[in-house]
Amino acid sequence: MCQKKIFLIILIMIIFSGLANAEGVFFMFKGGYFNPSEQAFREIYGSGMMFGGELAFKIWNSLDIWLDGNYLKRTGELTYTQEETELRIIPVTFGLRYRFISGVTNLYLGLGACYFMFHESNVIGDVNKGGIGFKGKVGSFFSITRNLFFGLSVSYSYGKMTPAHFTINAGGIEAEAGIGFEF
Repeated sequence: MCQKKIFLIILIMIIFSGLANAEGVFFMFKGGYFNPSEQAFREIYGSGMMFGGELAFKIWNSLDIWLDGNYLKRTGELTYTQEETELRIIPVTFGLRYRFISGVTNLYLGLGACYFMFHESNVIGDVNKGGIGFKGKVGSFFSITRNLFFGLSVSYSYGKMTPAHFTINAGGIEAEAGIGFEF
């Protein structure tokens, strides 16, 4: 629990230090497809849609502080009993991204620390866990108007955690699209 509080305090401090120097603010609503890395995860829950948002603050030239959050909810069947099980994962990423600005199209690379909130519920019981990992992301923004843009990205996240008597990777490959605003 102490690890979560320290992570949250550091995250808040970095966000507010970035806001003090922010020149541009970016916000994006997005949807995407999540393909988990863990084979057991894919067997029980499969791959599926997720939704979320991004917030970024320009801190220096083409460098941004980046905050990313998603929501994934999947229903599956337990391996042996075939009874229904439900999973929710909320990964929140905080990091830096570098934009390669070239007019209408902006390519970017991002790397950040990720905190995974994991909740699984079935007849066996409920599991609520959290774990820290990382996320790497590559994407592009396409300007529609001066302040409106369309974004595409692909990312990989890794978050090792032990929800029961086994260890899993709650991350995987994400492909996303969204619409955003720059202020």
